[in-house]
Amino acid sequence: MKIMIVDDEIIIREGLSKVIDWKQLGFTFLPPAESAEEALERMPAERPDLILSDIRMFGKDGLTMAKEAKVLLPNVEIIMLTGYDDFEYMQQAIRNEVSDYLLKTSRPADIIQAVHRAVQRIRNKWETQSQAILKDKEIRKRWLEKMLTEGISEGNHLLNDYFPLLKPEETQLQVLLIRAAGWGDKDSNRPLLQFAVDNMLREMIPCETMHMTSMLAVVLRVEEGWRVEGRYRTLAAKIEHLLKCTLYCAVGTPVNSGNELNISYRNAVQASKFWTMYVQERNWSYEQIKTRKGWRTLCSREEESELSQLLLSGDTLRLNQWIGSCISEYLVHPDATYDSLSSYIQSLAISGFRWLERVASESETGQARIPDFTSWGEQNGETTLRDSLQQYLHAVMNVYRQSLSKGPTGYVERVISFVRANIGSQKLTLVQAARHVHLHPGHLSEVFKKETGSNFIDFLVKQKLELAKEMLKDPSVKVSDISRSLGYEDVKYFSQLFRKHYGQTPSEYREQA
Repeated sequence: MKIMIVDDEIIIREGLSKVIDWKQLGFTFLPPAESAEEALERMPAERPDLILSDIRMFGKDGLTMAKEAKVLLPNVEIIMLTGYDDFEYMQQAIRNEVSDYLLKTSRPADIIQAVHRAVQRIRNKWETQSQAILKDKEIRKRWLEKMLTEGISEGNHLLNDYFPLLKPEETQLQVLLIRAAGWGDKDSNRPLLQFAVDNMLREMIPCETMHMTSMLAVVLRVEEGWRVEGRYRTLAAKIEHLLKCTLYCAVGTPVNSGNELNISYRNAVQASKFWTMYVQERNWSYEQIKTRKGWRTLCSREEESELSQLLLSGDTLRLNQWIGSCISEYLVHPDATYDSLSSYIQSLAISGFRWLERVASESETGQARIPDFTSWGEQNGETTLRDSLQQYLHAVMNVYRQSLSKGPTGYVERVISFVRANIGSQKLTLVQAARHVHLHPGHLSEVFKKETGSNFIDFLVKQKLELAKEMLKDPSVKVSDISRSLGYEDVKYFSQLFRKHYGQTPSEYREQA
């Protein structure tokens, strides 16, 4: 693809020639033209695809040149660079089918983006003009997608027919997944940036690419004497510097033929999931993660209690810190995987959901509606696992605060949740519970009795013994350990209390259960 600069000022011509590395952007740089007349004279022989031109020049101006250039080269793209922010110029430029209109004070990055937009339009024109090429491209895309996602036995044969650059008989093949970011949050910028990365990558190395929803799949040869990861880092650094973007890469395993490309692709997909786990690390290979077996998938009883307290407190800052601490502790484990972390986070979200349901069922209103974590995530779009959990638990906290925490009933519900979260503490008293909800102990005692029909001490003992019954169903846990975990250091006293309430000792209950 060829580019020509037209300007009667030597400073501008040389500046545009040197400030931007046109070769790295995939262009053949034609000698700049000093006037519109020179440019028009050279166009039939040199046939530039893109022209960057000043508007005001001696002789013919840039707009007149643009009109005549369109007659000579109907598909040429023209970008006007001018020092005049004049509406009339802009109107005339539009009438003459000028692609873009930029001020000379524009940053190089803005000019590069405008150039890439023009390149994409040029490629679109080429494809529109040739239905045969378009059809062939669609066929290639379909076969490549099938080879990557499903795997087919005729892989090598298809690579030779449609993707001769890869030469599958001569070397191994490898799949990379690349995600680009940094051109703003607009959805329209993402495919443009992905196209720009694709364009530069193809100029740098022999490869085949396929555009996916949010990633670029790249198939390349594993050349002798270099590792894909090392070569990619060198290429990525150049692309990031030129396009002012950030690249994320996931590398699959090398395979011996086109028939096995789906294996390399599948491994690259697994590696790409680690982008959302370790946000500071942008490059992952399957070799780094293949030995990970996954860690625990359920939150602990202690974590459930801590979460209940935090949701009850309404303190979003402490909740965020706690979530960060839990996930940070999880991520340092050498066996942590995306799937196991996802299950662990799901269990924390379910714990918060069940806590809200439990509080709502004990409330007079009985209403606290929020979607489950999976449904809620689908409604709120693509985020990291941590952000999803944080946003969901904030929503749980808000529902509780707005619907369930007001009036006498709200105080009692908060006390009940506080008791359940601290049920193993020996210091759990009416005074401590009253301090938690900022009430006088005497007043809390009256409110609690009125709302539940039971005094605080009786409720506390009942909660402890009900939990003891659940724990006794696990034969691996000693009665003495259960007693201490509930705040009873004297096992004999615990057994007597249990028998008083249920007519049998803890050991007898365990045998019966």
